[in-house]
Amino acid sequence: MKIVSGFTKNLLIGANLLLTSFLFGQETNDMEGWSSIELDVKANKNLSFSVSEHLRYRNDITTLKNYFTQAKVQYELFKNFEIGAGIRYITNNDDTGNIQGYEPLFRYQFDAIFSDKIDKVTVLFRLRYQNKNELGFSESEGDIPVEYTRYRMGFDYRIKALKLNAKLFGEAFNEAKTTDSNGGFNRHRYTLRISRKFKNFGTVGMFYANQSDYSTNTKKNKSIIGFKYSYRLNLSK
Repeated sequence: MKIVSGFTKNLLIGANLLLTSFLFGQETNDMEGWSSIELDVKANKNLSFSVSEHLRYRNDITTLKNYFTQAKVQYELFKNFEIGAGIRYITNNDDTGNIQGYEPLFRYQFDAIFSDKIDKVTVLFRLRYQNKNELGFSESEGDIPVEYTRYRMGFDYRIKALKLNAKLFGEAFNEAKTTDSNGGFNRHRYTLRISRKFKNFGTVGMFYANQSDYSTNTKKNKSIIGFKYSYRLNLSK
């Protein structure tokens, strides 16, 4: 019940973000392109892990933003509930400020995932904590970790006639150690994802996302188009 109550509060704050967006005097808009390839391994009935490579572009998909390697593990504690953890090693293209160039970043995350099928629709809820910092620097040298708690709710629907899976997500980001008027809720993202699984080949997916950031006086909007290929090895058979 605490999770449900917390998510309800988050929805109200998210609605407030939409309303207060009209108060911003300036906005910036961008288009990003994300792509990834993933190997997913189901080790046994409850345990799975994956490794993936990611490439992201910004400035209307003309400038490299970053690329990274990610590893994740998930474990089903009981029916409809999983916990997970992941790490990312990121090479980030910093092309602003006095010091520019490629910088190494490290991110880790912890997840709690709930899912439940209602008729033909699967309801999904994910709670995530993530922490990201630049490698090679300490906090005393100016490297302050960026921490977020993320609340994502979505729906998964199988379109049998087209052999497609459609997923719709809404997600709110709460940044720690901030003093803004929204209590740290300074980003939200909405995503529509379509994928199809091919026998003996893997799963191919595409998605579109819309994201807004309110961490500064200038509201930052971005549209994201993405492609993902994943292949699953089932070792539990």
